[in-house]
Amino acid sequence: MRVFFGIGLPPDIRKQVGDFLETLRTRLPRMKWVEAQNLHVTLRFLGEVEEARIHLVTRAAREAASGLEGFRMVLGSLGAFPNPGRARVLWWGLFQGAEESSNLFNRLEERLVDQGFESEKRRYHPHITLARLRYPSPLRLDSFTLPEGLSFTAPSFTLYQSTLTPKGPIYKIVEEFKLE
Repeated sequence: MRVFFGIGLPPDIRKQVGDFLETLRTRLPRMKWVEAQNLHVTLRFLGEVEEARIHLVTRAAREAASGLEGFRMVLGSLGAFPNPGRARVLWWGLFQGAEESSNLFNRLEERLVDQGFESEKRRYHPHITLARLRYPSPLRLDSFTLPEGLSFTAPSFTLYQSTLTPKGPIYKIVEEFKLE
């Protein structure tokens, strides 16, 4: 089962981000855009996990969530991985909530490693993936006018199953973990 953790966007924020993406589609035609219903703040991609081990993943998540409160997230600026000069992924970062997201990631990561999962090699950077490019390309991120004041409270995080199809991934909620 291919799984990852993310923080879902409330419907109103998802719609506003989706509307913004529509304005970019004609300006950046070579992109593979994330469907609005799949938008989320990425926490931790695990990849393929045997179904027999999913209970270890959910145990780690419950332990990570224990004692943490929901937190406010405010969308900030656009960015690209690995960098704007050779972009493979276009993302929208956080102006507020990055520290809390990082804390949640660290707690989750520690508990996943305790359960026998390999640690993440890359530095955590909270973001919403907007689009992917097949081949690295330069992007001028300062040429886009972002909607301002997009904020929400993250009351939980989610373990998603991702099924890859020719038309794009289909995400299914495996379990949601409340932040007290």
